Amino acid sequence: MGAKVSTVMSSGGATSRRGPPTDYAGPAAGRERRLDIHVFISESGRLSTGRAWERCVWREARVLVAECPAPHLPVSVENALRTVAADVARDHGWQGMGTVAFALDDRSGVFRVISAEAQPHSGAAVADCEPVAGHALEVRIDGCVDRRLPCTRLLVCGATRGEALRRAYRALSEMPGPAGIDRAFLMNRIASRAFCSGLTGARLDQAVG
Repeated sequence: MGAKVSTVMSSGGATSRRGPPTDYAGPAAGRERRLDIHVFISESGRLSTGRAWERCVWREARVLVAECPAPHLPVSVENALRTVAADVARDHGWQGMGTVAFALDDRSGVFRVISAEAQPHSGAAVADCEPVAGHALEVRIDGCVDRRLPCTRLLVCGATRGEALRRAYRALSEMPGPAGIDRAFLMNRIASRAFCSGLTGARLDQAVG
């Protein structure tokens, strides 16, 4: 699958939010995927980009699991995403951290920028944008129905994707307190054969039901 770029649209809005975003609609039906590239630009102008994070598990337009590297993403496509993310950061004159979000059609390889968000007050952020292990998952669980209360976020790492998935499932199962809707949903998704095989987003929902 070759990498192709459709019309690139981005905004220069700044935010201090970290972790999976929650204010975008979920991926469109079919094979569209949502991917994030984190960018760091030092005060000296040195730019580095991280591996692709995929917003891979959704519930009611909320991202519940993001993982890096994105499953089954061709190297050529990831490299193209990183190149475009770097260009966006330079065009906007970013310093510090920023994130460029993409929508990718998994069949054709065509992608577009859907947002570009800087974190201008990130200061001396760590320039290493790569995951801290071979594979990483960030899991978000809302504490209760009242969205004003803080949520729980788990960062789970492993030498392989399989190890990270097993650790995430075990961490969810061992969490204290009653099992809420998000927690049961996540355990079902993470343990599903479809997710373990690498399906994400709308394709995962279609396979699991």
